[in-house]
This record gives sequence, C-alpha cells and structure tokens, in this order.
Amino acid sequence: MKREEAFDALSGLDDTFIAEAIRYAPAESARPPERIAHVKKRIITLALAAVLILALSVTAYAAISAMSHRIPDPEETFRITWNDGPGGYIEWTDAKLVVTFPDTAESKEIEFRSGWLPEEMASLQTDDWRGRLTAEKLCRNGGGGNKAVPAYDDMVNPLQINVYSASQFNNGGAMLLLYYTPEEIIEEHWDELNVDVMRFHTTQLREAIPEIDLPERTLVQDQLILFNPEAGWIIRICGEIGMDQLIKVAQNLEIRETGRVLTYDDFESHYLFIDGGVG
Repeated sequence: MKREEAFDALSGLDDTFIAEAIRYAPAESARPPERIAHVKKRIITLALAAVLILALSVTAYAAISAMSHRIPDPEETFRITWNDGPGGYIEWTDAKLVVTFPDTAESKEIEFRSGWLPEEMASLQTDDWRGRLTAEKLCRNGGGGNKAVPAYDDMVNPLQINVYSASQFNNGGAMLLLYYTPEEIIEEHWDELNVDVMRFHTTQLREAIPEIDLPERTLVQDQLILFNPEAGWIIRICGEIGMDQLIKVAQNLEIRETGRVLTYDDFESHYLFIDGGVG
C-alpha cells in the first residue's frame, strides 16, 4: 500500500469509533470533540509509521533474497574443478569479484532467442533457441578462418551470452571475476523480464610484450547478470560493444523454459569464471 492510499483509508475512519475508545478513558471524555480530532490524528500518524516500517522490512527482505557481491581478499582461495589440473582441480587466489545467489533447491532450465543484435552481428541472428551465443569469430583473432568485422577488429569478444542455474551455486558456490577489475556495480530490477540485474564496467591492464612488438594496453569489458529468483535461472551477458548495446540485447531476449529442472547435484563445479572468453 502506498503512503497516500494508507492516509486516505485512515482519514476515513469513523469518528464514532474514536469517541467510543475515548469513552473508556474518563479523564479524556470531558472534551470529546477536541479529543476525537486529536486522537484520530495520532492514530493516523502511528499507523502511517507502521506502514513505513513494514515497507522498509519488505525492501530489506528483497535485498537479502537477491544475488549479492563482494570483493574478496587477494589471499582468499577458491577450489575450482579443472580437468587439466593436478587431481582434477586448481586452487585460485586473487579473484577480483565474487557474485553469489540465495540457495535454490531447483532451477528451471531455459533457452533464449535474440530479438535484437547490432547490424555487425547479422550473421549470428537466427531463429534457433540456444543456451549460449558468442561473437568471438567476428574478431581478427577469433579463429575459424573468418574475416573480422571492421568494427570488432581489435576486440577480444564483442558479445557473449550464457545461461546458468542458481542451484549450481548453492553451498557457497559463486561466479568469479578473475582478471578484470570491476568499477561501480549497479543493481536494479527489470519488471519486463522479472529479473534482478547487476551490471558493471571492468578493465584489465595487459603488459607490453616486446618480443612480439605488442604494446601495453587496457582491455575493457561490460557485464550484465540477470537473475530470476522465482524460476532460479541466470543469464550472463558480457562484451566490448558497450553497456548501452548490451542492455538492448538483454531487454530484447525471448526466453522459454525447456521443462527440465536442475539441482545442485547436476553440476560438477560450483564455481564459474565470468571473464569473457575465459574457462
């Protein structure tokens, strides 16, 4: 209930009820008209305060139940499943960001279709449903024998979209940013997709490699994480085409459930690298 609605409802309180309440306080019944107005005003004030406290409690609960993030201590260790590592895992330190989700017993698996992509990505636009999309092949170093799109010539990955399940990250699991350093993290809610959103810009300094005549440069990348707490699915979108275009891509996604339900035990690893092109 909005404050204005609460005020209107309380203002309509019948004075008979106030007078009846005062009748049980003999000391106050000597001046009923004045006391009625005074008590009614006090009741409205107290009731509005209660409504405000309730609203703040609901807001606080919503914040607690959504995804969260933290900057870990450089020495904090994450044991990550890695088939090529000794014993099938690696110990990772110096992560730049940890993104966590509330424990979710079951996540509904989803697929997406792109409703909008930049003109330069026309070759990637299809009617197929998918769980991943990457534009690496449009870059000079993307492989596959493809000629780079001029606008993306010096990029590592213009756009990448992945689908994940919150249940994968139960019991202390998390998404990890390994190499890129995040700047301001913005959190919001998009009613159209019914998702909590976390978005931020990141940078990584690449040192010069004189042997191959590669100068020092700063890589940039934007990240968007969409989380639907009700269904337990996550979509991560990142790339170098700029936050405005990534947001437009995200807001034009068509999403459908596959009918499959995923739980914690469906996943071998409960940590995930979210640097674009890593892992």
